[in-house]
Amino acid sequence: MKRILLACAVALSLAAPPALATLQISANINGTIFNCADNQACDTNATIGQLVLNNLLFGGVEIVGSSQFQQIGLNNFLNTSSFQVINHNLVSAVIFLAISGTDFLGPVTQYAASGSGTWQNANGSTIGLEYYGDAANTQGADTPNDLPGILLTSFNDVANGAADAFAFNQSGVFGAAGLYSMSLGTSGTLAGSSGQPGQDTTLVGRSQTIITTQALLPEPGTLMLLGISLLGLFGILGVTRKQH
Repeated sequence: MKRILLACAVALSLAAPPALATLQISANINGTIFNCADNQACDTNATIGQLVLNNLLFGGVEIVGSSQFQQIGLNNFLNTSSFQVINHNLVSAVIFLAISGTDFLGPVTQYAASGSGTWQNANGSTIGLEYYGDAANTQGADTPNDLPGILLTSFNDVANGAADAFAFNQSGVFGAAGLYSMSLGTSGTLAGSSGQPGQDTTLVGRSQTIITTQALLPEPGTLMLLGISLLGLFGILGVTRKQH
């Protein structure tokens, strides 16, 4: 009965991709397409900038709690996480996921990215994490592969053994003068389960985030004082040269 209810909940959001939104998610989980935008019926959190999904079932793959969060300001960030991703199937499941947010505030010159997770009974499972920035402020995640802009960094991992963990950190250059968008992509496979109770393959604590910080510009008054100081310096140098 629980799985039937989960499947019904998913069916409410399986139609066309969401309309243009500041924050949205699109997924292809084992052949089932799912789309949700901030403050649509599928979003269980009314706060703008937080997109929270309850437990969902996609083609035998269960998502236990999913949260996407966007902050716009001096520190701009976009993140996504899920408590557990469980494959109840006896065969491997394929996963594609895109999360995107728009209207982040520039100017920015750098980014910092990270991702992590723990494999449980998932030997041979794979994951790829991608991080994108777009100075044109294009909305992404209309589809599970919609990741606009330039690829800033990426990471790949293969599960090894009964229990395994991965962690990734990277920083680099990303420039945007005005409003811009950021997108996160996740893809991979989750190995099939053994069919024994408690032996389903699981990705625990999947998380991914990208952060940019506004470059603080000098106040106009500060620039004026700097200009006056430079003019004074040039004047002194000019007088000194005449005296010599």
